[in-house]
Amino acid sequence: MSVVSYLKLTPKEGFVQQFRRDLEEFAQLVRAQKGFIQVEILRPLEDANGYVILSEWESEDDFKAWEHSPRHQAVMDDFNHRTGEGYSRMRFNRYR
Repeated sequence: MSVVSYLKLTPKEGFVQQFRRDLEEFAQLVRAQKGFIQVEILRPLEDANGYVILSEWESEDDFKAWEHSPRHQAVMDDFNHRTGEGYSRMRFNRYR
């Protein structure tokens, strides 16, 4: 059973363009991780500055290995500096 991770991020004013570039770099980085299946970066219509990142992984262990890696922590620390009130995240198991 695969695992889907949901992450919503809202960049602070003045960082939107850099944030978009960072998201693309993040997507390239995550594609190289063990167990990675796919990633989608979405921007909700009602929240012009909010972004939702959905990633799918072969297993929860693969996702946790990425989530707890030093590189992931460095990326998230940088995002925290550029996001309004931080970010929220939820993890779901795919229903099959």
